[in-house]
Amino acid sequence: MIGVVAEDCALVAAERFAVIKLGGSLLDMHGLVPKLSAWLDRQMWPGVIVVGGGLAVDWLRRLDKRHDLPVELAHWLAIETMRLNARWLTALLPGAVLVGQFSDCCRLWQEHRLPVLDPLAFCQEDAALPDALPVGWQVTSDSIAAQVAWRWGAAELVLLKSCRQPVEDWPVLAERGLVDAYFPKLAPRVPRIHWVCFRDCTA
Repeated sequence: MIGVVAEDCALVAAERFAVIKLGGSLLDMHGLVPKLSAWLDRQMWPGVIVVGGGLAVDWLRRLDKRHDLPVELAHWLAIETMRLNARWLTALLPGAVLVGQFSDCCRLWQEHRLPVLDPLAFCQEDAALPDALPVGWQVTSDSIAAQVAWRWGAAELVLLKSCRQPVEDWPVLAERGLVDAYFPKLAPRVPRIHWVCFRDCTA
């Protein structure tokens, strides 16, 4: 079940974990995979990666503006596009495996492997639960990552972004387009949120 608590996994009962959101604007960065792999090796806790939509979802937004797609259709097409990004990253990143459930993460951490979220599987199950994510462009990978962190009981949400965090006010950041519009409502549910300008990180 998507709403499983951390106590249901023996590993996480003894060890904290993070949800790591890889911003879509980073996906075409030169040397992304080795740099990300090296960064992950330096982290204190195990993690699950949520991959953003990037240029592929930007293209879908343009189609939506041109053809006025139904809101629900555009929403789920965007999530399917995120899933494609997660699949290619999983294929290239050493030890990565696509997962849809928390129990899969626990097993992979025990095997010293890396879970990458299947956003379609997560969001389909989340939609049937109380406090589900709304449907629409106000929800992007930022909010999906925050929802994962809340549902699965993560100790931390790490936002890997292309820029530095200019202010610590989530509504202001949403107004500037640096996080999605729904994210400020979810942020208080997450114990800790850490913003990283990944382009500034050394490999």
